[in-house]
Amino acid sequence: MNVVYFEAEKYYRLAFDYFHYENNLHLAYKYINLALKNNRHHLKSLLLKGEILLKKREMNYALKIFAKAEKLSPDNPLCIFFTAKIYNLLDEYKKGLEILDKVLIRQELNAEFLSECYKLKIDILMNLNQYKKAEKILKTLNNKLSSDDIFDLEENFYKTIENKKYFEQNTQNRILHVNF
Repeated sequence: MNVVYFEAEKYYRLAFDYFHYENNLHLAYKYINLALKNNRHHLKSLLLKGEILLKKREMNYALKIFAKAEKLSPDNPLCIFFTAKIYNLLDEYKKGLEILDKVLIRQELNAEFLSECYKLKIDILMNLNQYKKAEKILKTLNNKLSSDDIFDLEENFYKTIENKKYFEQNTQNRILHVNF
């Protein structure tokens, strides 16, 4: 029997608005919990609760919520993306990259979401000091993303490379002064 949970959807929409439009985490969290109280298997509510927890920096709890959402919808790209993002923030880069690649092999993703996925992938590769791979990806994105997104990705990438080189040069030139 297919039952529509109107109350869960109503509270989800309130939580969504508070989170995305007003940046009010307290009220968003309150209403998303009410939505899940009405339907604990409401996928959109689980995903939003995970996002809220991610923004609150409650990474381990967010991982549990996304794992629950993934059981309901194993191929949901948002769930996979946010799980990879959390692993990146937890400094488990290889695990995050492995998970993120599950999303990037899909063809049906919209350009905005695809852009966010590539931003995350390049960020993870840079955290792994795999700059050549990140640059190679940047050079292959011309047909996949809008020019503005590509420009932003390239600008951030090359600024990071420049800052890293500057830091390495300045730390090598330091002289240790010791007082006797």
